[in-house]
Amino acid sequence: MDKRRGIFLLLFVGLTAVLLPYFFLQTQRAVPSLLSPLVNSVAKVLPISSQVTTTPEGKLVISRLEKKSAKPLVASEVLERTSEYRSRFGYNDLAANDDLITITQRLTDAIAKNIDTYDDMLFETLIESYAHDSKTALAAISHVSVVGPTSSDEAFAAFVADVDQSEILLDSDAEIIAVATGAAEYQQIPVGITVIMFAQKAPKNQTTQATVPVARKQAFPEISDTSMIVALNEYRRAHGIPQLIEHPLLCQYAQKRVEDLVAFGGLDGHAGFQKDFEDLNNLPEPIKQYPGGKIGENLAYQNCRNMTTGDGFVAQTATALIEWCFDSSTKGHREAQLNPKFTAVCSRHQDGLFAVIFGE
Repeated sequence: MDKRRGIFLLLFVGLTAVLLPYFFLQTQRAVPSLLSPLVNSVAKVLPISSQVTTTPEGKLVISRLEKKSAKPLVASEVLERTSEYRSRFGYNDLAANDDLITITQRLTDAIAKNIDTYDDMLFETLIESYAHDSKTALAAISHVSVVGPTSSDEAFAAFVADVDQSEILLDSDAEIIAVATGAAEYQQIPVGITVIMFAQKAPKNQTTQATVPVARKQAFPEISDTSMIVALNEYRRAHGIPQLIEHPLLCQYAQKRVEDLVAFGGLDGHAGFQKDFEDLNNLPEPIKQYPGGKIGENLAYQNCRNMTTGDGFVAQTATALIEWCFDSSTKGHREAQLNPKFTAVCSRHQDGLFAVIFGE
């Protein structure tokens, strides 16, 4: 317990030190001579430059703080800043590892392809899969990632500003490190992607398969498929919309879609659904047999985000998924739930992933 308190205290002090240059930069206040050495030291690893003068008494004084011109997002520069950050707090320097770099780049590429559903990605599942293919036996893999900053300075500053991620940056058990960067477009705006991974090399006398850390799947409160339909119908009743009945063919297709998501490693942004309906002459068998018309799909991860408030939370009940996750969505989920033309439904789930299929 004392060790953990010490770590939290260290992180608090470190975060305060990092925020000091930003405080004086934003407020344009003069930096006290007593704080000038600390502010100058911290500013060197942040996107902030400082002009320093020395008083007649030989004291270091910062006369001006300003933002540095943004540099491109480069993995080697993020790695250098990470090393400097760890060194400042007395943590060991880490060696780069080619296999870990490959895993880190694969995760970066996966984020780029699924930028719209970044918050819902099953990172542990993806990392476990990539690590299984690694030639190096790895253990205790941890990672941090940030989407948005397009320069090395801004990306690293984002890591440090997040308490949870800054704690991972100071992983005391890590032996190797890897950094990868990428680019994508989110809502027609270019964004950068930065991923940092830490790991240990597993003992040589163990096989790779035995030593790759099996990422424990997050344990979610159980939400049954029946409770999902009950909550959905209560939601529709409250809005004056006719009730839905469960249809076995929709259940077969919902199960197929959940299995698609588990294999994919997270929400696929309805890509699998769209692919299933590309060729109307080659539809999935349950859909071919379904006697109704239009089919709709809602997908959710139990660790979801309320799109109205922006808050992330783990849904404890079916009502929370229906009335908070789906209802707040800006991507048509609420409209599907309240569509009076839908008369049938089925819900299936696995590993916190839910597929709700509607049918006319």
